[in-house]
Formats: sequence, C-alpha cells, structure tokens
Amino acid sequence: MKTEEIIDLSAKYLREVVGEDLLKYFKPTENISYYKLPANRFGFENTKKLKKNRRIRKNWTKIWVFWNFNYPKVNGVRSGLWVKLNKQLELNEPIELDYIPKFVWEKRASDFISINKVKLIGDKNLTKTEFGRENPKLKFDDKKSEYIYEIWNKKTEEIDLDGKKHGVLEIIKISALTGKVIEITNGYYGKIIIR
Repeated sequence: MKTEEIIDLSAKYLREVVGEDLLKYFKPTENISYYKLPANRFGFENTKKLKKNRRIRKNWTKIWVFWNFNYPKVNGVRSGLWVKLNKQLELNEPIELDYIPKFVWEKRASDFISINKVKLIGDKNLTKTEFGRENPKLKFDDKKSEYIYEIWNKKTEEIDLDGKKHGVLEIIKISALTGKVIEITNGYYGKIIIR
C-alpha cells in the first residue's frame, strides 16, 4: 500500500464528516503524518513518516494522517486534525471538529466581532504605555471550545546586553462572538533571565 492510497482513504473519512464543500479547506500534511510499527522486545514502537510515492511497511499497527484546516475568509480560523486509522483501515476514533465555527458550517458571513471593535475593547481595558501593543490575534481556545481574540500589551521594556528587548506583558482575551472580556493576565516577552 502506498502513501497516496492512505491519504485518499483518510480524505474519504474526512469528506463523510465535513462534506465536499468544507473538504476544500483541508490539506494533508505528510511531514507530520506517520505510521507505527509493532513494539520491539523492549516495548518501543517505531514510527515512520508518510512520504510521497513510498510504500508503507506491511507490519504497521496504526496510521495517523494530519490535515491542516484553513478558512481563508477569516484570518485566524485555522487548526488541524488527525484522521486515525486502525489495522483494518477503519477510523480509530471520531474526527474532532470543534474548531470549525458555526457560520462556516452554515455557509454564511462571519459573526465574530470586528478587529476595530476588539481594539476598542483593548483600549478600554489595557494599561496605556509607550511600549506598544500587538494587533489582535484570533485563535481557538481548546479549553473553552470557542474562538477568542488575544492582544499583547507591553507594560515594560528593557534592553539586555545583546540589544534584545524584553519585559512584562498584559494579555487580554476577548470572546470573538460576544466581545466579552474573558481574562486579563500578565506574562513576559523576550529573553527571560532568572537571577
């Protein structure tokens, strides 16, 4: 069996779950996808990457194919999933799709708040400093199972001996759907030197 046959099979399973329309937003990733061989006498399971135009060994025990998801109409709506196959070439576990927003499934415009509104929420809630703040980034929060905007606001700035900047950050997380502030925490950026 060749790598391409495995990719095609995993695409078939993915298509069954997401449909033909959404499948176009997924791409298989060979440099991450792999298969496992039986454990040796020490219990170690060797893994082999799925590479183009290669036959896979006959004694494999499981195959995991990684698919990248990227929805081009909304910057930040992206993720990935594993299609996990057992020895019988059946799905080993359900395909996780929590990160696909409802508006994508329903083929309608995004219902996330605008970047401008996110910036205004940041202005209202973050400390004003001279060190700048990053543009909001949209990401999927696995724990909350929702999309959030995150803004990093630099509260302090120092320059180390190498001329690199570092300091304390204020990080705000905002619900992409409601605009509600989820949390504001502190963190660090740059090289951290513990004395």
